[in-house]
Amino acid sequence: MLINTQNTKFNKYFYPCLGGIFGGIATSTHFWLLFMPLSLFILWSRSDKKLANFLWGFFFILVSHSWLYELHPLTWLGFSWISSLIISLSILLGCSLIGGILVYLWGLLGDRIIQKKDILNMNFLTLTIKVLLLSFAWGLGEFILSQTPLFWIGLGEGIIPGDLYLAGLARWIGASGLCVVQLIIGFWIYLIYEKLKRKYHFKKTFLFGLLIIIILHFLGGLTNPISRNNNYPVALWQTNMPTREKTKFKNQFINDKLISAQKIALSNNAKLLITPEGTLNNNFNLNFKSKIRMLAGGFRNSKNGLRSSLLGYQIGDKTYSSFIDKHRLVPLGEKIPGFLNIFSRGLSAVGGIQPGSNSRFFKWEFTQPLAIVICYEITDGFKIRNAINSGAELIISVANLDPYPTKLHNQFLSLARIRSIENKKDNIIVSNTGPSGLISEVGRVIKTFDPNTEQNDVVNPNFSTEKTFYTIYGERPLFLLFLFLVGLNFYLENSQISPPPNKISSL
Repeated sequence: MLINTQNTKFNKYFYPCLGGIFGGIATSTHFWLLFMPLSLFILWSRSDKKLANFLWGFFFILVSHSWLYELHPLTWLGFSWISSLIISLSILLGCSLIGGILVYLWGLLGDRIIQKKDILNMNFLTLTIKVLLLSFAWGLGEFILSQTPLFWIGLGEGIIPGDLYLAGLARWIGASGLCVVQLIIGFWIYLIYEKLKRKYHFKKTFLFGLLIIIILHFLGGLTNPISRNNNYPVALWQTNMPTREKTKFKNQFINDKLISAQKIALSNNAKLLITPEGTLNNNFNLNFKSKIRMLAGGFRNSKNGLRSSLLGYQIGDKTYSSFIDKHRLVPLGEKIPGFLNIFSRGLSAVGGIQPGSNSRFFKWEFTQPLAIVICYEITDGFKIRNAINSGAELIISVANLDPYPTKLHNQFLSLARIRSIENKKDNIIVSNTGPSGLISEVGRVIKTFDPNTEQNDVVNPNFSTEKTFYTIYGERPLFLLFLFLVGLNFYLENSQISPPPNKISSL
């Protein structure tokens, strides 16, 4: 009896932890197909247990965002080794704690909407409405979070590269819709498990769900690829200048490197050279006249303070003549709460910087209009979509992802690929240590550079004026469907007619 009690307590904590770990592993890896459905099955199976929901969310973030630990050591910023370790672990555990709380709150909502003991006694329509309502709540919750600095990657974007065909649905329903689809798949597996456990017939449930999944993959893979051209070759300079060493680089050194990069770009017949976020120091001036049009990541002073920007140079320029400033700043890294300013400059070599305009639309006379994304802004599909609706024909994503490991590079790549699929736009990515290359309008990687190496090579992006259903309507259809489901669920719960029992067992 004591052994059974101990086993029950062990399972109570072990399975939700394992589910969160599986989900974190699946995010932005090829293991999605193996681990994510299993992870979401475990989530649904324990969704009525408050602690289980918290543990799932905590471990999902702990694993998927484990790269935060790579902030350590911060000794190059003046912190002691032990202080650096405490700061890095505190940020990782703090983010995990927030993730646990959010999934805990979702579980409370789920416990209010679905009484799990009644699942097999509900008719098909009632159960479908309730599952959809909970799935939409999560998906739209991720969208709302993506409008804040407290979001990096979730279920929606994490599907790539694991299932590119299902991810193709993003051109209609965006990353939020992909999140809904994944949760429904997880519930479908859970429902089959419950029927097996209670010796109900499950064949129809299995075949019906499998048919829907096949149809969704067919729709996701159904696209009209744009015929590619070589009309506007663009040179990408992956600088491989580690952030922790960049403070040692003098302006003369960067000028010499730029001269070399421009020569290589011109030898490859490039019309434009792009460099990563933060390549140029503050108050940097070329000591030569630019030989090629250039979009260079750097810093500029404005009346409101220091800005991280993408700076535009014309041929013959020594100073930038155009710019677009970074709007979304990394919490603590680039932007810290005002009351902490007297204690710290943040976890950044340049200290705190100020946000620019929230528009990501960049009209430059030397190219078709662009959607510019600077590092952390890749998480905000809403503003990128707005830039495309304003006329942008290509996405350019520049970043500084040092000193973070391959896991973060892969997540950035997944985010960039989803943004391409959502808007059917090529996406040029340029990072200091990687990833750098070109993503097609259907989310396929056309070219990537080797990570942690200096490279300068040319890509040939397509400029496109096409817009997807998602580009035009965004999350509005999902919000309307959510409100409709809320109304239907309210009607069902307050209807005088009770749904007939045991109907779901026939499906």
